[in-house]
Amino acid sequence: MKKKLLISYFSLLTFLTVQAQDSLQVKPQVSAPYKLAVGLRYATGPAGLTLGVAAKYFIGEQSALEAYSDVNPESRQFLSSVSYIWQPKLATSDRLRPYAGIGVGLLRTNNPAPTYFDGPASYINPVGVASFGAEYAFKKLPLALSLDYRSTFLRYGRTTPNYVNHYRSSNLGIGLKYTFR
Repeated sequence: MKKKLLISYFSLLTFLTVQAQDSLQVKPQVSAPYKLAVGLRYATGPAGLTLGVAAKYFIGEQSALEAYSDVNPESRQFLSSVSYIWQPKLATSDRLRPYAGIGVGLLRTNNPAPTYFDGPASYINPVGVASFGAEYAFKKLPLALSLDYRSTFLRYGRTTPNYVNHYRSSNLGIGLKYTFR
């Protein structure tokens, strides 16, 4: 009798546990923190201080496209790029989200001293762009603050001499974007 009672008790407990787990959402809902963000990015690196304009558009729950361009086309290094950004949601915070991205762009490098070196005044090369950082979206304000590192790699073009170093365009930046929900 005790065995039958114990077996039925454990069967009932197992059945209720399975039903409770099915009714709960075990997989958390992930959504983009906003749909579109436009703002400025202030960066510093080996080439000096730069100011850029960035726009990010979420195409999925954790993925976005980001367009970036430096503001001053007369600077030593001028970068315009488009990147795919993966921005997962952390389990501990809804507003702080790390991200990593990879993309393509055009890097124009002005010749440091065209009078001393042969060649044109500037070189334009397609490059690969990698970035990673973290972004914090404010709860009551439509603003997002980001800190990231952006680097260029895989410069393509045989006409650019070796003394024009594309790694000088790598920089550490802080950005402030206005978000649209």
